[in-house]
Amino acid sequence: MKTKFLLVATLFLGIALQAQEFSKPKEIKLKDSFTNPVASPDGKYVLLTKEHNSGVYLLDMTTKKVTPVAPEEGIGYGYTWNSDSKTFYFKTKSEKEYFSDAKVKAYTIGQKKSKDLDLNHNFLPAYKGKTEIVVHTNPSTLKIEATDLRTSKTWIVTNDEGQFYNAILSNNGTKVAVHKGADIWVYDINGTDKGKYVGTGLVTGWSKDDRYLIGFLDESHDGHSVDNSELLLFDVENSRTVKLTSTENQIEMFPSLYGNNQVFFTDEKTGKLYVSTLKF
Repeated sequence: MKTKFLLVATLFLGIALQAQEFSKPKEIKLKDSFTNPVASPDGKYVLLTKEHNSGVYLLDMTTKKVTPVAPEEGIGYGYTWNSDSKTFYFKTKSEKEYFSDAKVKAYTIGQKKSKDLDLNHNFLPAYKGKTEIVVHTNPSTLKIEATDLRTSKTWIVTNDEGQFYNAILSNNGTKVAVHKGADIWVYDINGTDKGKYVGTGLVTGWSKDDRYLIGFLDESHDGHSVDNSELLLFDVENSRTVKLTSTENQIEMFPSLYGNNQVFFTDEKTGKLYVSTLKF
């Protein structure tokens, strides 16, 4: 019994020490409320949307100016950046179309305009412009699949039983983080392993060295409204979860890593955007 207590105490001590390395968040003051920030790789821009994924907006971090890119409702999810930080990709659809009919557009910041892109919308957000392999959910089987865009070859990544969603490809293209219910698993891109359990929550991205996943875990007492949410860091190799925030008056969600250790996230209670520094 004493041994178990010491192990638990050591674990919580480690979490506390790690959490202290998440710097005090700094608010990015904007006139409106936004959610789901996705930072460009160089951190100069951030993609945003409004409540219920309404519209796509571009935040210039130098001027703090927010530019509306697309107004359609329900399209502010799955957007992604080209690796050069000059172009991003997002879904769009007409008012009479279903979400299954969504198209993909590419927006070039320098030209301030978008154009149609011949790409299956299910391949976002794994598409990075020059990405040769993308991961996505098969809507019929709810398995995670990978597709080589050069050859159009597709194979199953999650050969285990279960329904999977929200696949996130690692930066080096060898691993895939997936969700199965509230659990997080990591699979080899080739689909040759049974996956490794990492933790519980919703992950939104990999660290630059692919050693960690960042995400959040929300709480609801009535099953409808969110009462609380905290940011989490997942140590992939050791299947260890580090709690980055612990607040009662904020609902931290949708962390977006950029650079080596910078993090954008939103407070879903107020719609405010914050940035912090994470020391691994």
